[in-house]
Amino acid sequence: MDQFRKIRKSIKYSLLVAGIKVLLVVVRLLPRKVSMWLLGSLGGLAFGLLKEERTKTISNLTTAYSKEKSEAEIAVMAKEVWVNLGKSGAEFAIKMGQEKPEEFFKDLEVRGNEYLQEAIEKGRGILGLVSHMGCWEATALGLPMLGIPAYAIGKKLGNEKLNTLLFESRGKKGVPTLARGSSYKTILRVLSENNLIGILIDQDTEVRGMFVDFYGKPAFTPIGAAMLAMDSGAPVLPMFYLKKPDDTYAFIIEKEIPLIMTGNRRQDMEENTRRFHEVIEKYIKKFPTQWVWMHNRWKTTPEMLEKKKK
Repeated sequence: MDQFRKIRKSIKYSLLVAGIKVLLVVVRLLPRKVSMWLLGSLGGLAFGLLKEERTKTISNLTTAYSKEKSEAEIAVMAKEVWVNLGKSGAEFAIKMGQEKPEEFFKDLEVRGNEYLQEAIEKGRGILGLVSHMGCWEATALGLPMLGIPAYAIGKKLGNEKLNTLLFESRGKKGVPTLARGSSYKTILRVLSENNLIGILIDQDTEVRGMFVDFYGKPAFTPIGAAMLAMDSGAPVLPMFYLKKPDDTYAFIIEKEIPLIMTGNRRQDMEENTRRFHEVIEKYIKKFPTQWVWMHNRWKTTPEMLEKKKK
């Protein structure tokens, strides 16, 4: 029976990967507006069909916005989250097929490239503070187009076929992936060679972390970015790849976030993490339907950690 399940699961994921590859090609062949409409519609359809994910999206948005929005308004927001997720899939597929900078940036606005160039001139590498907003995967595609050597730190997906598809898609565009769990020395070496490393801290994951305020509630947040910044001296630049009202996108690079370095390592890591997360929260509040609200940002509670300590 177990062997049958493994075979069935393998076939399912093989078909899924094949379907994704076909969809990527189709999206590139269609006019941009048609691709956006098609994948946006598929995102809306997924919202209607996936009850568990729909419930999580609405529940998390309710936690964040119940004091200022009605249930009906939150339901509209929740669906828009999924529509935007679909449209970002279209954007990623389109950008994957564009090989030249002039083609890549034809319909992509870039803001803050001067901060990126100033940071790379310092020669200490860059920590690109990315969040799960808009078309975040396309951030990795845009950096080499701007002349910045880049790596991504990413968690391996549950299925090897999907994992290979994602890591290879980045690698083909000149952005190798350092799997989460890579040695700390390796990551510091990559930074010391003046590369940019993209890192995400806006989800509750099973890594070393701390609680920061997110919509008025404590949210468990990785402290790895702060630790790397303090140990490497690499400037930290928040980066966002966000959808505009006309369904084109803007690649936004924010100013370097100054580090706090008082000599108290633990306190400095916590304060720097808070500062990093504040920038991300500011953008989420400005563009709430472009963040992944199906993720439970408040999954870990202080009480849960206290129980583990006992």
